[in-house]
Amino acid sequence: MRLHENEGCLGENHRFGRHGDQEKVFLTDRLSELSFPAMGFVEKGVSVMGKRCGFLFAFVSVLAMGCFASGSELGNIHFGHLYVHPRLGVEGTYDDNLFLLGEERVDDFLFSIKPGIDLDYTREGKSARVNYLADIGRYVDNSVYDYETHVVDAAVDLEFVSGLMVFVGDNFRTANDRPTYEWVPLIRRRQNTADLKVGYEFTDRLSVQGGYDRLMIDYREPLYEVYNRDEDIVNATVFYRMFPKVSLLGQVEYRWIDYDQNTGRRFDSEGIAGWLGITGQLTSKMVALIKGGWQTRDYDGPQEDWDGGVFSVDIVHRATETLFLTVGGTREAIESTYATNNYYVSTEARAGVEKALGPKISVAVSGFYANSNYPEVTLTQGTFSERDDDIWGARAGVRYNIQPWLSTSLWYTHEERNSNQDTFDYGDNRVSLGVWAVF
Repeated sequence: MRLHENEGCLGENHRFGRHGDQEKVFLTDRLSELSFPAMGFVEKGVSVMGKRCGFLFAFVSVLAMGCFASGSELGNIHFGHLYVHPRLGVEGTYDDNLFLLGEERVDDFLFSIKPGIDLDYTREGKSARVNYLADIGRYVDNSVYDYETHVVDAAVDLEFVSGLMVFVGDNFRTANDRPTYEWVPLIRRRQNTADLKVGYEFTDRLSVQGGYDRLMIDYREPLYEVYNRDEDIVNATVFYRMFPKVSLLGQVEYRWIDYDQNTGRRFDSEGIAGWLGITGQLTSKMVALIKGGWQTRDYDGPQEDWDGGVFSVDIVHRATETLFLTVGGTREAIESTYATNNYYVSTEARAGVEKALGPKISVAVSGFYANSNYPEVTLTQGTFSERDDDIWGARAGVRYNIQPWLSTSLWYTHEERNSNQDTFDYGDNRVSLGVWAVF
């Protein structure tokens, strides 16, 4: 039984998501969040440099990877400044490689229902939101892998005339990581991310931001409790505005990771990182966050520590009124669940294009390539080697707006992994048809 040989068994090394995937949406769903003057955009964070980098581009980068939109542009239900947006999605998916195996592929049909609700409050530079989304999935043949996931996301965002900014957020989710072999049950976990940012604008050109993030991961199955951990990050960022809508940034962070079981298989660590970058509206049609730096991570155990270069790139370009391009990439060390590796180094590039063909029809195409390199030599199929995976994928979709509040979409997704340890190779194809309502 290949218990920990495949990172995918704990949800790693998958770029397009499997079950529990959020609603697939188009970037044009949230144009008002992007700073393109032609759209009558009310600047959010352009004059407040710290907030722009910390909040706006975190959101832009998520959009570029295909997360769901909140539907705040509809606002059919509201009580004063409080807007309520119920949502419901129903989707059917055919998957030709349910367990991501190189051989003995198993296919199945998945039917899922995704109810949710968004609460948004905005008034005089102060805003709050609470979003809830569930994903309830049922398989036709492999009902033992039926699942339910729940996500609650909340945030409070405050701006004061003195130049002080405060952001408090929390994201809680229950997840079910499907394993990559039939005879192991779903791997259930709970995850919570808390986020605090405080910023201050000293002058029109200079501002600072301090932040604290805490991630807690809790696996519910006793076999995987060894991977339960807390991650704490403290960071400080300085922004200097070069041009009216473009700023330079310098950032330092300190991270410590605490495993519940700091013996044998997983070890605690501490590390620092430094970044330099640029952020803002680089042209009248482009917003971006580009930064690079160096990161270290020192582990308590005997395995190899991490010390290397890192980068993060997120760019959204509005070529025309109906054509959008996204480009991004990252390099970072990620905590590993494979064998005795403390971490693996992930280097990824991604791109996408979206085109509105008319008032009702939009099409989108995106793709990625990623390399995952593991530092420890391991024995697999009688051979000692450092595992090295190449993963790539492509996705194409079309959406038709039946009504302003109702749409249907069709998506095709292909993903492959090619490893120097052949047991981890796989190819997977998925076709999804869904109907989405946001009120």
